[in-house]
Amino acid sequence: MSDTMELAKAQAGSVAVLPSEADEVEAYDSRTLGRDLLALAALFFVIVTYHIQNPLLQFGSQFGNAFRNASLQVVMVLGLAICAAALIRVNRSTLRQNPLQLGAAIILIGYTLLIALAVLFSMNLSGVIYSIPAEVFAERLTEDTPTDLLNQALALMTIAEYLALVSVVILWQPWTRLAVYQRVLKKQGAAIVVGIGVIVLWEVLINVLQIEQFLLPKPSVIGATFAEIYPRLVSAGWSTFQNAFWGFFIGCGAGILTGIVSARFVSFSKALLPVAIAINAIPIIAFAPIFNNWFGLLSPASKIAIVVVTVYFPAMISTVRGLTSVDPLSLELMKSYAASPMTIFRKLRLPNALPFIFAALKVATTLSMIAAIVSEYFGGSTAGLGFRIRDDAGLFKYPEAWSAIFIAALYGILFYVVVSAVERALLSWHISFREK
Repeated sequence: MSDTMELAKAQAGSVAVLPSEADEVEAYDSRTLGRDLLALAALFFVIVTYHIQNPLLQFGSQFGNAFRNASLQVVMVLGLAICAAALIRVNRSTLRQNPLQLGAAIILIGYTLLIALAVLFSMNLSGVIYSIPAEVFAERLTEDTPTDLLNQALALMTIAEYLALVSVVILWQPWTRLAVYQRVLKKQGAAIVVGIGVIVLWEVLINVLQIEQFLLPKPSVIGATFAEIYPRLVSAGWSTFQNAFWGFFIGCGAGILTGIVSARFVSFSKALLPVAIAINAIPIIAFAPIFNNWFGLLSPASKIAIVVVTVYFPAMISTVRGLTSVDPLSLELMKSYAASPMTIFRKLRLPNALPFIFAALKVATTLSMIAAIVSEYFGGSTAGLGFRIRDDAGLFKYPEAWSAIFIAALYGILFYVVVSAVERALLSWHISFREK
């Protein structure tokens, strides 16, 4: 009994006091670029949603045309709502004391509601004011389109957009964060210089060594080509990303569930682990022709299945490791209090496994994009990035191919950032975040 009491005292003494919610927000806000990234994302979503709510911009401008996909528009609206809510939440402690910030929050909420009604429910209030039929906002521009009325509605929404942009800046307050920027530049300065140096060296060496453009185009040429064709690439990237996302969701979800079962039944884990290692060692390109034959060449299911196989086993193995590598002292303490296996799982094993799971999820974000692009190399829809890269490279259109590669990398990075943001939101209590 005395040993148990001493163990409990030692365990209690080793537990750090969790900071309050306000302290966590303040620490996160003052030590990282979290607020800045959130504000920049909000600015981006405000601009994008402004372009997709009116056909004059959606079909008449290059930038709006890049986001003409209906499902992508829904994601843009949800992204605006999430970023607006998060930005207001970060400033909630000062809203009551600062009328300017309170007004900015109200304006941002109002703009978000206007956009949600216009895009999600086809109820554009600016169109209602000028008696424009709702179907006009969903149709392409024709000779019968009431352009004058749409211009008047657009002018009204332009004022709302500017107010929303100013509101984001007021909630952001970048002028109060100069010390954070200086610290980040000092810490990341070397990486920034190296990145810029590589691009400059790339440009210079092509001129000096007279490398042919079909072998390796200049960064300036790639940039000019990207600026010209990016609307098509954004749409193609979204098509590929959807396959990657659903494969990620199904594969990682199944991997986590299997990992939980494997951690509970050791014999099942020992039987499954060699199979997992063997299948995980098979290259992706070996699965692509087989799955295309099984699920159909033109069906997205074949691409999703390849992504599922690619991300399933990393998620499963990481889950098993996280659930089984708990601290023996903590496990012994839980058992000394007669905790049930389910309580031990909820209070000890699962919290211990979450960092392992999210590490696997972050790796799976890039793996899913790679698998989705590779699967498109072997046939299927012509709307994806894999087909476009293969087709452009086969026709020696290398600036176009490099532009598609850049979009693929951008989607992968954004996917990784979103998963990392979810990890930080769910694991703010973990010591790895409290020590940053």
